[in-house]
Amino acid sequence: MDVGISTLEALHHSSKGRLKYDRKWSETAKNLKTMLDECTSPPVLSLKLYTKNTVVNGVPELGSEAHNSRSDIEEDPPPGSRERSIDEISYTVSSGSTHDNTPELDIIISPKGCQIEMAIKEYESLWEKKAKSASRKRHEEQDRMLLMLHREAQMKLNELNLRKDREAETTLNKVQKVSHARSQEVLERQQRLKEHHNRHAKMLDNKMREGEAIRLQLEEEERKKQEEIEANLDAMFKTLSELKKMNDTASQSYSSCQFKQYIPENTPRCLELMSQIVTNVNNIIAQCQNKQIEATTGRVKNVQEYCTQATNVFEFVTGSVDKANKKGKEELDKKKQQEEQKQQEELRQKQLQQQQVAAARLQAEQASTSSANAQASAVAAAATAAPEEMLCAPPQAYEAYIRLREKVKDVEKLYQPLMGDPRLKKFRFDMQKAVNIPVNAISPTSGAHLRDKLERLCALLSGNAVDISSKRLSAGEHPSGIPYCKDLLARKVVKQGEEQVSSNYESAFAIAMVAVGVCCQFPDVRDLMLAQFHLKCPYIVPYYIPKEQGQSTEEYHKALGYQYVDGAVEQQDKFLKRMSGIIRLYAAVIISAPPRGVGQQHPHGLEHAWIWLTNVLNLEPRPDITATLLYDFLQVTGNELLRNYRKQFEKLLHILCTDYIAKIHRVTPSGSGGPVVRLETFLETCLKKKSIPPPAGLLQANFWFT
Repeated sequence: MDVGISTLEALHHSSKGRLKYDRKWSETAKNLKTMLDECTSPPVLSLKLYTKNTVVNGVPELGSEAHNSRSDIEEDPPPGSRERSIDEISYTVSSGSTHDNTPELDIIISPKGCQIEMAIKEYESLWEKKAKSASRKRHEEQDRMLLMLHREAQMKLNELNLRKDREAETTLNKVQKVSHARSQEVLERQQRLKEHHNRHAKMLDNKMREGEAIRLQLEEEERKKQEEIEANLDAMFKTLSELKKMNDTASQSYSSCQFKQYIPENTPRCLELMSQIVTNVNNIIAQCQNKQIEATTGRVKNVQEYCTQATNVFEFVTGSVDKANKKGKEELDKKKQQEEQKQQEELRQKQLQQQQVAAARLQAEQASTSSANAQASAVAAAATAAPEEMLCAPPQAYEAYIRLREKVKDVEKLYQPLMGDPRLKKFRFDMQKAVNIPVNAISPTSGAHLRDKLERLCALLSGNAVDISSKRLSAGEHPSGIPYCKDLLARKVVKQGEEQVSSNYESAFAIAMVAVGVCCQFPDVRDLMLAQFHLKCPYIVPYYIPKEQGQSTEEYHKALGYQYVDGAVEQQDKFLKRMSGIIRLYAAVIISAPPRGVGQQHPHGLEHAWIWLTNVLNLEPRPDITATLLYDFLQVTGNELLRNYRKQFEKLLHILCTDYIAKIHRVTPSGSGGPVVRLETFLETCLKKKSIPPPAGLLQANFWFT
């Protein structure tokens, strides 16, 4: 870096570096003169010192001094003074001044330098002429260009003014059009506002009229409501008076009954229930009078429901009292007759007493002989009038069995179009849920719970809309829907017997009460249900199905009611358990009360229990199954049979215990006498105590009202 600076300083102090250049030297005479003076002394020419006397013919001649001076100059100068510029040797010719101790010197210019100067001036003048000519031409060209640009600018200005005029005219037209359109729009808007105002005024007027009409309607409705409330209160008061009369009548009839030992045990509870119903209705009326609740139609319906329950209870109580009075009077009459007979017998002579006793014995023997002959003739008639397979069933029972099977086939034909259409698969599934869900939910919780399930099933079978999985569907949507649902219900009830009742005997009574309620309203469902009982358990007919010729063992076992699992027949204990569940459910149906109490006719009453027992005793027993079914059937129905048939049933039990048990022992293989022993123990206990306890879980008739 220092080397570069020193080089620049050395160049600056050189002779060329000290020269001054002026580009505007020709503008002033002073500068021109100065420039010419500088040109006369070229900076790179060597300087020689001559005396005035050494010039010959214009050419300096070197003298001794000059030679010495030259030799001095050519010698190496001291450092820093080797190169000198012209400015360091300044001589003024005009002044003619000299220095002391120095000879007078004149600067002699080289002729070559003069030639260079003249060449420079000529060159400069030539270029000056060229520059002036070029400048003049350029000025002329610029003037032409300016004139042309001025003309173009004037033309563009004219075009611009014309365009502005046109645009102004167009804008004015547009503004006028917009103004006209806006004014037209304003007029239309004003017209629309006026029409809207008129419509709004009419609408307000209509609303005012509607409001006035609504006010009048509300007043009318309020008046009608008050009238309805008063009418409802009057109806409830009438119902209350009827309830009180029924309660008083039932209480008086019960208290005045002289034969209370024949009245059912639950009669006092029924009287308490009637008193509670009267209290509830009285409370409802008091709340309606105090305006705590409104006396609406729903309240009237509640009161009517209470009245219906009270009526059922009243009929049950009065019927029980009447039956007790009738039975008591019959007993009194019998006692009177017996006393009269005793008195007549005492009046007779002692000689005739032995003859009378002998005659009585002879008459008893003849009666027993005639009953045995009647049974034998019935069996013979069945054997001659029926085919071979009917020998295993009573003729009338077998005819009913065949008739029910035919009815099931007819019902299946009715809903065959529904089963054959794959598009109705969803409908079939919904109907299955509508049947299965209420039946699976049946439990002895309360009478209200059973009534709810009964109403849902009856609504479904009536074709009314029911709720199914958050949807409302009706079995009447398809012509075959109602027969399909009835058959489904019959199958489902019997299936509950072999699945649920076989594991929990007490659950049979709640299912049976709902089944009886359905059969009361739909008698065809009763026939379908009996047919399913016969199909699952043919011993309910009773029918001991014989093995047909060419029939396989598996087919025969299935006909008897056995099930096959993975090709193997089920074990005997499981089979007997399933049959016990079915027969217990069937027996529960027989003794269960209808929904409306004893006043309603039972669709399959207690007389069928007596018929089944007599039919079984008229057939030869089978191992295990006969003893099992007799034990289960008597354990469920025995209490009711004994209460209603008394002596006749005791005789039937005696025959069963003495004669029929022996037949069962004869057909029972050794080592499998469990069912026989259980039946024999039960019969002996009943005959010894002369009573049969009611079955566990039995629901009385008044359970419907809980």
